[in-house]
Amino acid sequence: MANVWTLTKLLVFLRYKKFKADLQYPANFVSEMIGTAFIGVGDILMLWIPSLAFKTIGGWNFWQLGFMFALWKLAHGLHAFMFGAFLGHDDLIRDGEYDRLLVRPVHPLFQIVASDSWPADALSEWIPSFTMLLVTAPHVQVPWTALTIAWVILIVISGAVIEWAVSLFISVFGFFFTRTNNLRGIASTFLFRVAHFPAHIYGRVFAFVLTFVFPYAFMAYYPTHYFFKLDVQLYSTAFPYITPLVALILLAIAMLFWRIGLGHYQSTGS
Repeated sequence: MANVWTLTKLLVFLRYKKFKADLQYPANFVSEMIGTAFIGVGDILMLWIPSLAFKTIGGWNFWQLGFMFALWKLAHGLHAFMFGAFLGHDDLIRDGEYDRLLVRPVHPLFQIVASDSWPADALSEWIPSFTMLLVTAPHVQVPWTALTIAWVILIVISGAVIEWAVSLFISVFGFFFTRTNNLRGIASTFLFRVAHFPAHIYGRVFAFVLTFVFPYAFMAYYPTHYFFKLDVQLYSTAFPYITPLVALILLAIAMLFWRIGLGHYQSTGS
């Protein structure tokens, strides 16, 4: 436990140093943040326009859709800030960089997590999504109690871990096939194009994928049922309450798969 706490403090320190380093070029930092934030604004418009035309989507109005989107966007921003370095996992394998990771006295996964982050991108994800959360919450009658706030924070952290677990699981295929671009592309399609809307509108096939294959529905769709006091239309009524458990299980499976994949790593000296 002491080692975990020490590594956590080290990771926070490294993120702080990266944030200070990026602020040395304020114009670049702000322009990058604004540019990415416009993507988030565009995503919100993509919710508002069909809601304006059809009034509801899958029985959910714009405020419900916006609240769900805000939860998802907050989790995604945290993932980008903490675990975005895994997008370069294939390069580490292909270039033989794993050789250096494996001879150091720190777990390779921690080294990758600590290697890089993008504070501007994270802020550009958080600012519109946090604003959206505050704007939509009164319209869906979410009571802001200490318990509700704590649950929102836990859901956001768990959602980030879920996205990382999927990314880590996909990264392992790089040990076998060197490149994972196509598989990441499929996962990204479900993450960025499908997970914005209620999973039940897609029918059983896509809903199954979002729940059991790329379980992004646990990042926001199922948890919103807890806040809205809605009955779940898919699978189990327990799903709105188990996002943290899903995150832990997925991460454990992904790390176990990573250990298996690491055994197939072909270093530059082999």
